[in-house]
Amino acid sequence: MKLTIVGGSREADLLTKAVEKLGVKIEPSADVVVIAPHPFDTDLIECALLSAKGKPHILLQRPKWLPETSDNWHFANSASDAAAILAKLNVKHALLAVGNGRLAPFYRLENIELMVRSRNTPHPPNPPKGRVSQFFGPFDIETEAKGLIDNHIDALVVHNAGGQGGWPKLAAARRLGLPVVLIDRPELPNLKIVTNVDAALDWVAASLGLDLSAQST
Repeated sequence: MKLTIVGGSREADLLTKAVEKLGVKIEPSADVVVIAPHPFDTDLIECALLSAKGKPHILLQRPKWLPETSDNWHFANSASDAAAILAKLNVKHALLAVGNGRLAPFYRLENIELMVRSRNTPHPPNPPKGRVSQFFGPFDIETEAKGLIDNHIDALVVHNAGGQGGWPKLAAARRLGLPVVLIDRPELPNLKIVTNVDAALDWVAASLGLDLSAQST
């Protein structure tokens, strides 16, 4: 029994561990495919969909973050839309956590000092006004809130990746009453999507003819 998992997300790692315990071999070109990169790794998702054409496949993708009634969230379809929204918020210092490939529209803003959060050096390496801050998780709400206060951040721009890892910065913004601009995920073709590892494991079991109840006894 063989399975391909196109990884890059925490969910992909958890699914890999779960199916390996069942004796399923993970190979790069199997006939059953789970596509589970980071929700904004669009190039990898598109390539995986092309490779999986004609094979049983699903997309494992965590749910988006959703606001509560007290949140001051603004939704954008693209980085350009998000930059336009940010420009209208009348803020002076903004935290950007949007990935290196979406920075250009924000670098054109002249009146907002940007703190760019990035694991890698972005290109260009620094915004015209502001700086790059290299952060590595895990993060917690207290640390995030302190960082926002210490850096005088009065707005956040993030991509709506969902999941627990990036949530503390949004929880900190909620605590401090800061506006958040969220860039929505790209549109996907019509395909089967599951939002958690258990559902993906059930699908894998059905596709490969595994009896999960027998495995758990």
